[in-house]
Amino acid sequence: MIEDLNKHLMGVAIGVRFRANFSIEDQLGSIVDQIIYAKNAFFNETVFPLAENHVNQKVLINNVTGDKLTINNSNITLEINFGERFKIDNLDELIEKFDSEIIDGVLKKYKITQFVRVGFIKRYLFDIEILAKNFLKNTIGSTIDGINDIDLRFSKKFPVPTSLVKKDIYDYENVIFNIIKRSDKEEIFISVDFQKYFLPHLESTSGIEFLNFIDKANNFSSKNYLNWLNKNYLTT
Repeated sequence: MIEDLNKHLMGVAIGVRFRANFSIEDQLGSIVDQIIYAKNAFFNETVFPLAENHVNQKVLINNVTGDKLTINNSNITLEINFGERFKIDNLDELIEKFDSEIIDGVLKKYKITQFVRVGFIKRYLFDIEILAKNFLKNTIGSTIDGINDIDLRFSKKFPVPTSLVKKDIYDYENVIFNIIKRSDKEEIFISVDFQKYFLPHLESTSGIEFLNFIDKANNFSSKNYLNWLNKNYLTT
């Protein structure tokens, strides 16, 4: 039985998507400067020593850790791998700094509006042989003989309470699971992408309520997701 999911957490991704804003393309350089060089910047040039220029997109990168921050005309996405630079114990601080420096900092300063969704991905690697075997057995069963690997994606959508009580609000949450098991390894990779969609789109950053969203995502992982794993794949 798995008791602590964080022991298997290998990395996270945090992102905000907004309606395509083409004026942001002319400000990408200024946005990067704001992120890296602002006073007491957390996502500074030590965290991201390199910057790549692409068409209508800038990517801040750390080639050693694989961490990166991508900015384009419709997304800002942070990807962090836990290892020598950032530990799992740094997760709360990463989330708080993304909220304060990216959402309340960059997005507000550059007057980004029309927010489409916010997302929080947790990436887990379980080196638990029985979990990998049971997942194959309980998913494929004996329907196809000789299957030793799997690459599966599925999702679940559900409305949020405000959508049920407020007129013309149709916000909803969506969870996407990606599951990979390779035939040459007795381990299984599972990512859980918890998203909230805003319908209609949000006009300002204040409506995102990012930290509340993260609490809901964490609650889903620690309860629904953990119970699903233990009950279906690790119960003897």
